[in-house]
Amino acid sequence: MSVRSTQFVQDAATGKRVTPWWLAYILVFLGGIFIVQSAVLGVLISVWKVPTGSPEAQLQQSISFAAAGLFIILWVMLFERRAIRTLGFSRPGRGVVTMLLGFVGGIVLLSIPALFLWAIGAYEQVEAPAESTSGAAATGLLVLLALTFFVQGGSEELLVRGFLLQNGALKLPGWLAVLLPAVIFTLIHGVLLHPLPFSMILLYALFATFIVLRQGALWIVIGFHAGWNFAMGNLYGIPVSGLPPLTTSAIYLQPTEGSPDWLTGGDFGTEASVPAVIVLLIATAVAFVVFRRWDAARSPESTAPAVPASASDSASAEN
Repeated sequence: MSVRSTQFVQDAATGKRVTPWWLAYILVFLGGIFIVQSAVLGVLISVWKVPTGSPEAQLQQSISFAAAGLFIILWVMLFERRAIRTLGFSRPGRGVVTMLLGFVGGIVLLSIPALFLWAIGAYEQVEAPAESTSGAAATGLLVLLALTFFVQGGSEELLVRGFLLQNGALKLPGWLAVLLPAVIFTLIHGVLLHPLPFSMILLYALFATFIVLRQGALWIVIGFHAGWNFAMGNLYGIPVSGLPPLTTSAIYLQPTEGSPDWLTGGDFGTEASVPAVIVLLIATAVAFVVFRRWDAARSPESTAPAVPASASDSASAEN
C-alpha cells in the first residue's frame, strides 16, 4: 500500500518545513482539541447560555470546532509555510460540488440502517419533545443547521484525515499512518468500552481515509461526515454519538420498547447498532478495494516519493 507516494501525502512536503509526525499529534489533540476547542467552547457557554441541543448550541459547537481547525491552518501557514490548499483543499470550485455530493451520500448511508430499523419496527416515530421544532416548520432552520455540520465535519476531517494523515504518512509505515489516527479518532469519542460504537467509528475513520487517499482531497469526506451527522440529528432526531437529541429535526425516531440495544443502538444512537456497523463495514471494504486497485494501477514513476530537500524532517532542523 503506497500511502507515502500519493500526491495528497507528498503535499505535506511542499512547504519550507515539515512537522514531525509526533508533533502533529500533540498539536492536534493537545493544542487543537483539548486546549483551543475546549477553551473556545467554554467561553461561549459562559457568555451565551443556551439550551442543550438547541440550534444555538449547535452553532456554539461548530464555532469551537472551527477554532481548532483554524489553529492547525495557522500552524501550516506560519510554521510549515505551505499553502492551505495542500491540506486537501485543491480545486475548490469542483470541490464544493464534490462536497455536496458527499453530503447526499452521507445522508443515504445513515438512512440505510435508520430506515431499516424503522421498517422492521425496531424504531418508532414519536412526538417532538417539548419546545422543539419539527416537520414543515423546521424546513428553513434545517437548511441553516446543515451548515454547522459542514463546519464541524470539515474541521474534524482537516485535523485527522488532513494534517495527521499527511504528516504521519511521510515517515511512518503506510499501515500505521492509516491506523494510528483512525484509532485515536475513535478513542476521543469515548467509546473504548463499547464494542459496537467503537467498531462503527473506527470503520468510518478507515473509510474516510481510503477515500481521501484515492481522491487526493478532503472535499467528499467532509460532505459524508456532515451528511451522516445531519441525517441522524436533524432529519431523524436520533442522538448523535450519545449526545442528547437535538431540538430541531424533521421527525423524531426512537427505539421501540423491548428492542435490544445491539440492534437499535440504544441511547447512543444508530451509530451503535449492528445494521450501521454492517453498512460501514461494506462501505469501508469498497473504499479499500477501490484505493488498492487505483494504487496498483499507478505507474512506477508515480509511486516514488519525492520529498523536497528543503523540507526538514523535524521542527528543530529549521531553528
